Amino acid sequence: MLDQQNEPLDAVAFKFWDVPEGMSLTTGEKEELPLPHISLPIKTEDLPTTAAPSEKAIGDGIYEYLCRFPFCRHAETYAQILKEAYPFLVADIGSQLIVLDVKDVNPEGLRRKINLLKILVYLEPENFGLLHKIGRAFYDLSLYYPELSRVKYHLKEARSWLEKARRVQTADTGNLNLLGQVCYLNGSYHQARLYWRVAANSLDDGEGKTELVARLARIEADNIPEQPLCDSLEAIAAALEHIHIEEYAAARKILEQLEAVGDLPRELPNPEFYYLLGVCREKTEAAAEAFEAFSTAVALDKNHQPSRDALNRLQEKPQGE
Repeated sequence: MLDQQNEPLDAVAFKFWDVPEGMSLTTGEKEELPLPHISLPIKTEDLPTTAAPSEKAIGDGIYEYLCRFPFCRHAETYAQILKEAYPFLVADIGSQLIVLDVKDVNPEGLRRKINLLKILVYLEPENFGLLHKIGRAFYDLSLYYPELSRVKYHLKEARSWLEKARRVQTADTGNLNLLGQVCYLNGSYHQARLYWRVAANSLDDGEGKTELVARLARIEADNIPEQPLCDSLEAIAAALEHIHIEEYAAARKILEQLEAVGDLPRELPNPEFYYLLGVCREKTEAAAEAFEAFSTAVALDKNHQPSRDALNRLQEKPQGE
């Protein structure tokens, strides 16, 4: 029977199936897991018209649904069913996370990582490593240029998960350092100073402690950005919107203002910023200024291929064009 009152979040790929009273899943030679009387997500192609879905279909449906919607209704119960009846699927989550940890990931990969970690948190809600990794993933996601229109949301989520991790391990210096960075980007400089001071006091002398002490000194000297860096990142998102519709002059104005103020390029140097600036200058017939921007991008990252290609294009362009 389909649950008509609680439609799945993707009603095309999934259908809800109501568990009948007394149904259980086989978990061992003589062991069974009683299923709660709730709706389970089943992949549409795996749901028979009249009969109950197979145990494999139940496991596959719960797994795929949780991987896409870890915030769904009954998510914690679904995770427990996977743990007890389909431990090999939980192991697969761990395998995927190992791969995502060792490879360069894009925003899509980071979102996948966050979803997988959230499933494991249902099973181990006090696991510091899981909580910290979710916070770290949200922080990393916040700095991807295609994600800048949502930078404040990502930073809010990052702080929330890092705070949960801090309640489990209050003195972890890596977690405190990242919390301080999130607060700094948000313009919460007093809070950033508190986190960084605790972290610095816990570190032995070395490069890491020296860097934190320098950050603290800048805050105490009021040597902080004119506006929160998250606002500057949102300004880049606005410039990207102009670029998308080929309003290069408007985008150039935004980016050059950020360059002139200097806080963002100094605090978060990124070749992508100068590449976008170079594109806008080139499109507005400022070839010399574009060349300068592309050169700065390559100076930051010699392997930034779009900027290298742009420099070659400008160098090959005949004078006067």
